[in-house]
Amino acid sequence: MAQLGWVLLDSHGGQHKVGLYHGDNSGHLVIHCNLRVIQLDFSVRESRTYSFFIEDELCELSLQKEPNGQFSYAFLVNKTVDTPRNRDRKADENRTNKQVWMFVGGFLLLLAIVFGGLTWYGRQQRNKELSSTSLFSQVSAENARRLSLEGQTTSAQLYVVFEGLNRKVFYGFKTADNVQVSGKFAVQDTGAVVLINGFPLQDQDAFELRYLPDNPRIHRLDFYHPTRSTMTRYIQLATMVEARNHPEQTLKRSQCITLLLAEHLGWDKLAYMIFQDKTAAQNTRYNHDSYLRLVREPEFARLLEKECWDK
Repeated sequence: MAQLGWVLLDSHGGQHKVGLYHGDNSGHLVIHCNLRVIQLDFSVRESRTYSFFIEDELCELSLQKEPNGQFSYAFLVNKTVDTPRNRDRKADENRTNKQVWMFVGGFLLLLAIVFGGLTWYGRQQRNKELSSTSLFSQVSAENARRLSLEGQTTSAQLYVVFEGLNRKVFYGFKTADNVQVSGKFAVQDTGAVVLINGFPLQDQDAFELRYLPDNPRIHRLDFYHPTRSTMTRYIQLATMVEARNHPEQTLKRSQCITLLLAEHLGWDKLAYMIFQDKTAAQNTRYNHDSYLRLVREPEFARLLEKECWDK
């Protein structure tokens, strides 16, 4: 006799024990649920399926006669036929699917916003980085890429002019085709004009400029690449300020300190010498205190005594 059992969990968490007896010789079939007979059939000798409800679930118990004459048995819940429970189940699935798609859509939207925000932030940071060292006309990542690959190099001279009561800095350059291009940027209306490289501007100071040959209006004026004449002026100005603030030392020693600083620490450090008579309130970066920290740095101080002691 075949004797099998299954357990059905209903939607409320209840357990229902389903069992089957199938006689080997008689073929009589008994299906019971929770020890109560729900189906009875006689002389079942061929494949057959029995349907019955347990609570609101439509259940099916199938007998399948195999080629060798033996039977296999299967118990399942029919979730496709139109029943009140299946309609509720389908409504629940649709609601769940809708919530899942809303979540997925919201998540994808959030990712798009985050990605767009990061892209915008990255672009802003790149533009900010470019602007921290250069004057960039029509700044963009694509223009920066094209300038690095296709750009031609020349130099541009700067001039301070007044437009009414406002002071501006004009600059101009010539392309390889002898086309004159100019631009301008605003500065404070009074006091020394200090460029973003930290140095004071003087008329005719010049810096390296790269432009696109097919559109010279797209260009980058690099304040960290002064021309030789502008670099010479920086050295002369730093030497003059050093000598004025240290009358006890010779001019040759002032020149030695200036050249040593530029050679070993970089020309941009000359700004510390040029503004050494300023207070931190007047110039937060280049001032008397930052100048002293620079020249009293142990390694540079030893180099200074070695190279400039007899000047």
